[in-house]
This record gives sequence, C-alpha cells and structure tokens, in this order.
Amino acid sequence: MQKHSRPGLTDFSGLRSHVHPGFLLSVSVAGLIGVAVLTLVVSRIISASIRTDQLASATSSVQLLAAASLAPDLNHTGRLSSAKLNSLDQDTLAARRAAGVSGVSIWNSQGRVLYASNHRLIGGKTPRSKGVLAAFADQTITTVEGATGDQRIDIAVPIYGPKVGEPIGVAQVLLPYAPVAQDISTRTQRIDYVLIGAALLFYALLWPLLLRASKAVRSQTDPQRQALIRELAKGMKREELLLHYQPTVDLAEGRVVAVEALLRWQHPNRGLLAPSEFLPTVTDRALNSQLALHTVGMALRDCQEWRDRGIDAAVNVNLSVANVLDDGLPDEIGKMLATCGIPPRALGLEVTETAIVADEQKATAMLKALDGMGVRIAIDNFGTGYSSLTCLRDLPVSELKIDREFIVGLRVRPRDKAIVRLITRLAHGLEVKVIAEGVEDEETVNELAELEVDMAQGYYFSRPLPLAELVAWFEDPAIAGRVAPAPLVSAAV
Repeated sequence: MQKHSRPGLTDFSGLRSHVHPGFLLSVSVAGLIGVAVLTLVVSRIISASIRTDQLASATSSVQLLAAASLAPDLNHTGRLSSAKLNSLDQDTLAARRAAGVSGVSIWNSQGRVLYASNHRLIGGKTPRSKGVLAAFADQTITTVEGATGDQRIDIAVPIYGPKVGEPIGVAQVLLPYAPVAQDISTRTQRIDYVLIGAALLFYALLWPLLLRASKAVRSQTDPQRQALIRELAKGMKREELLLHYQPTVDLAEGRVVAVEALLRWQHPNRGLLAPSEFLPTVTDRALNSQLALHTVGMALRDCQEWRDRGIDAAVNVNLSVANVLDDGLPDEIGKMLATCGIPPRALGLEVTETAIVADEQKATAMLKALDGMGVRIAIDNFGTGYSSLTCLRDLPVSELKIDREFIVGLRVRPRDKAIVRLITRLAHGLEVKVIAEGVEDEETVNELAELEVDMAQGYYFSRPLPLAELVAWFEDPAIAGRVAPAPLVSAAV
C-alpha cells in the first residue's frame, strides 16, 4: 500500500454516527457553557465562604466586647453604672464612625433595656427579637435582616456574670451589611477573572486540536468522501487499482535488488489518481485491511511475472498505521505467499515509525509474525520519528530507509552528511542494510557510496513505472537518460 501516515491525528471514524458537521461550534458552545456554570458555582461557594467568615469575625468581636467591657460592669442585678453608660455612649459613637455600627442595645434578664444608642429606649421594656431571646437561652445568634440594599447584621450575644452560670444580660449590636457585600463582590469578581482567564488559555491551547478534530469529523461526514470510499471498494473489484514501481539499486554491485510498489487508482471519470487523492479517505479498518491485502496480492502477482522473465528483483509494499495494528494481516499474507510460490524474502513490507508508536506492543507482535515467515521488514522515513533507536533495538528490521530530507542536502549541508554517516554505521553494527531515498543526481550517488550506504532509490535511477514499462526498463535499463552499465539486473533463480 502507498505510504501514508497522519501523525498526531486521532481516528474519529467511530464518531461518524454521533457527530454532526457543526462539531467545532458544538464543542465550543458546550465548553463556554461549562466554564460559565463552573464560574457561577465557584462564585457562589466563595461568596458563601466569605460571608460566613465575615459574620463569624463580627460575632467574635461582639463576644469579646461583651466579655471584656460589659460583663465586669454588669452586676448580678443586671444594671450598668452611670459612668459605664457614658463610656458606652463614647464607644458607640466611635464605633459608628469607624465601622458604621448603627445600634447597640443591652438587656437585662428581666427584659429591661439597660443601654441603647437610642436613649429613649433605656429603662423600657420593648419587644425582644428572636435573637435576643435565643441569647438569653445561652446561644449566640447572628442574622442578616432587611431588604436587599438596606440589609444589616444583627448580633446577639449573652453576657455572663462572674459567679452566675446563666446569662445576666444580652448585648445586641447592629452592623451595616454593605461592607460585607462589597468585599464579597470584589473578591468573587477577582476569582471570576482568574477562571475566565484560565478558560481562555485552555481554549487557546486546545484550539489546534479542536480544529483538527473538526476537520476530521467533517471529512468523515463529507458526502463526496463517502462516495469516493464506495467507489474505491468497487474499484478494487473492477481491477481499477494498479501499481507503479521504483527501482532500488545496490550501490556496491550496481544492480537492481528490489522495487518499491506505489499505489495508483485509474478512476473511470477522474483519470489516474495519486495516493494522496484517495488514501486519506480510507479510515475504516476493514477497508484498510482489504486494500492492503489487495495491494500485496497485486505486488506478488507482478513480481511473479518479472521473475518468470528471469529478473531477480524483490518487491516492497508500504503498510499504513491501521495495517501495522491489524493482527490478522500476517496470516492472510502467509496464505498468499504459500499459493504464489514466491520466496518470502522476495517480499518486503515498509512501515513508518509513526505507525509503530501508535501501539508499539501490538505492532511489534505483528511485525515479528511476518519476520517469522521470512518477510523482510523495512523502516521507512527513518530519522523523522521519535523512536528510531527503539525500532532498531526491538523490531526484526532488515532494512531502514533514510528519509529524503537528509539526502537532498547531502552535498551542501555537512550535518546531513554526518547524520547519514552515523545512521549507516549504527545500522551496519546491527546487521541492518541502509537505503537512501530521494537520490536525484550522480554526485549524491557517489557521496552515498563513499559513506558505505548499501542501496539507493530515486529519480536519478528511474521514476515510478507501471509494470509494462518496468519490465522494458529491466531489459534495457537507462539511468539519467543514459544506457546503464551492465549488469544492472540479475537473473532470477
């Protein structure tokens, strides 16, 4: 199968029946709603926490005031001295200026007002609030009363005498709620800004993935794509798929040792299609497997044809990511080899590092099964992945193909030459042969030979050729427009 990888793109084929074309918009709206709900919930929790802390702090202050300032001057009869009354007037005035205290009242156990910031209430028996009654029952009560915008905090705390176990009085303090509300608003607003900023940053980081996911989903549901997939399945049955072959030349012996099979589709309406025009649409595992086996079958059939003509050249076929993870593929290929009569070593399967790292354990088991049959395993585009050394250590690799990125600049970039030299020495130390891809001129061939690269492939030797032209090229080879030095092709045995 033609080499094709989609690094970093998740397989969304399983979502086709569940996701509509507005995937990106749906995910974005859902995310924004989620952020809004989270912000609201967190704000409510923080608001409640701040309110509780503020009320608890105010209550503690009033309790301390009652214990330190009022209790010592309140005798067992529940009376305050005139000096204390004057002192309370001064303290209340200062509290009103400093903290906005709107009222202070002190009650004795008989329900008489001993002190009130409103002096007309002193000495009288006015109706006591629920908070004052609860304070006489040995409870400290803090409530928020009043309509929104005119709320106040009502704190009622019991006052104890030095030798009396029950309260001998109650202190009631009224505070404005506005400062607490302002503090809650300010602090929750800051938290909201932090949450919104974090959400925007998260979306900025997530956006590239969402775009790729959206593109993949749209591709999955694209009517033209679906039609192309159906046509491809029919095309395999109608024998519309064909292979072009590009020779691989042994640099030491100067002969063709293999050809790489490159898939094409002779579409009845659109003409000859390159793999990039239809392979990206094939994400269904079953169709992927069917296409891979169809390609291997064509390659083996064509290989048998040139071997029957006395040409000893192996054939290499590319496997996709899905193929490398298909544990049923080795058995099917084994059956093909058993029926076609071609030596297993005449078939090579090329895989990329990207395909292997998709599921390294499964890929390793699959490739070892193929190697056990005698099939050659080649690592394609070597040097561009992230696990090159792991591949060489753990996989049954026969060949590795240095990516053309390092070959095209071999004569002008010293670092490319150093990399090719190091890869070649490393591979030879592991008894792995090296193939250079993308060779386009004689000077590069000479450089590769000097670096002891085993084989080379590229337009310098030949462009990809259909079978008939390949056989003709085998019989009368030409390199760079010139007749090739003999023998370029060995006879099959």
